[in-house]
Amino acid sequence: MLRRWLLLLPLSLLCLGCFQIREPEPADAVSDWISPTQIDILLANFTSAVQRANATNYERCFSGPAYRFVPDPTAAGTATALFANWSVSEERDYFNSLRRRMGPGATNQLTLTDRRDQLFTADSAEVSALYQLRLTQQDTAFRAAVVEGNIRLLVRRRNNEWKIAGWRDQRTSTRGSWTDVKKFFITH
Repeated sequence: MLRRWLLLLPLSLLCLGCFQIREPEPADAVSDWISPTQIDILLANFTSAVQRANATNYERCFSGPAYRFVPDPTAAGTATALFANWSVSEERDYFNSLRRRMGPGATNQLTLTDRRDQLFTADSAEVSALYQLRLTQQDTAFRAAVVEGNIRLLVRRRNNEWKIAGWRDQRTSTRGSWTDVKKFFITH
């Protein structure tokens, strides 16, 4: 019995390191996601995800394989091929690239104004609004701190949740547009 105890003692000491108490991981902002049963909730989730640079919630705003982004033609310039097959995957990649260039605790500011909704069916609508996006990022090669334009979102409801199925960007001033942000951060 003593011999068995002496054999198990070193093994049990080694296992103690397996169960060390560690600091809890920070709560992810996924908790501020609200099931988008209304278009207003979808837009609130989208705005919050952009402002807090929450990639998980940002991606959750979009619908699957049929999603497409249509860039502002002047901002796309010679990079039209870049946007030819833009899908949710590219949305995630550009957003993560932007997020990596933000300082700790930094937030963006997104303001949507002059919103107009056009319902096509009970499960399909277009939301049009003017946007102003104030970016907080540290890449000195991207100089625009504020971009603005017109955002047109095709939204669809499936399983009682609204998602963005399409996005058309349009420049409205001499400032950059959201297309400029996507173009830069997907390639850098």
